[in-house]
Amino acid sequence: MIVRSAVLEGHVAPEHQDAFDRAMGEQVLAAIRTYPGLRDVKLRKIAVPEAGAPDVYMIFDLYFDSLAQMDAALASETRQIVRKTIAENMSLFQGRVYHLVFDERT
Repeated sequence: MIVRSAVLEGHVAPEHQDAFDRAMGEQVLAAIRTYPGLRDVKLRKIAVPEAGAPDVYMIFDLYFDSLAQMDAALASETRQIVRKTIAENMSLFQGRVYHLVFDERT
């Protein structure tokens, strides 16, 4: 199983966290779920940060059966729609976003 994780490293002002979290959990997750070949998507928000850990706010994990399926999803027209939805909701977030791709073995 391939897991592509989008890491949101940074912060959201306390007074905007509810709105941001709701947008990520509703609008952005709904858009991501339209990727072709996507097995699952999970949204994880940091509950308790460890001292000295990077300032990660939340992580999206996208699950695919193979790298080829992930690559096809990212090359699809759907990606532009997903990126637009994400961009529309990122104004409250201050920080950077980066991706990691894992080969998950159980």
